[in-house]
Amino acid sequence: MIGGGLGACARAWITQQSKHYLKIDFPIATLFVNLLGCFLIGYTASIAHEHHWFSLFVVTGFLGGLTTFSTMSLELVQMLLEKNKVIKFVLYTVLHFIVGFLLCLFGYQL
Repeated sequence: MIGGGLGACARAWITQQSKHYLKIDFPIATLFVNLLGCFLIGYTASIAHEHHWFSLFVVTGFLGGLTTFSTMSLELVQMLLEKNKVIKFVLYTVLHFIVGFLLCLFGYQL
């Protein structure tokens, strides 16, 4: 539970900072934390298989709290329902799923 709480706090801080410093009409904070989480989950899973408690704390806890599937899903629905946001919807979907998968794979192979 501590790891998840710390991850959620990190996500909230990153979201707040990105809204303050980046004035763009794109949910960059969610994309950033999810892609970072994909890479770190892959990397941590590859090195922590013998350390069960470390894996639970980092992967399930911290990185599970850092990343967010529900926020990404809501942002995708909002993009899809807004006019002229179809290209942004497709880009956001591809970045999350394809790039996220590739980053997880890359992290796992390090």
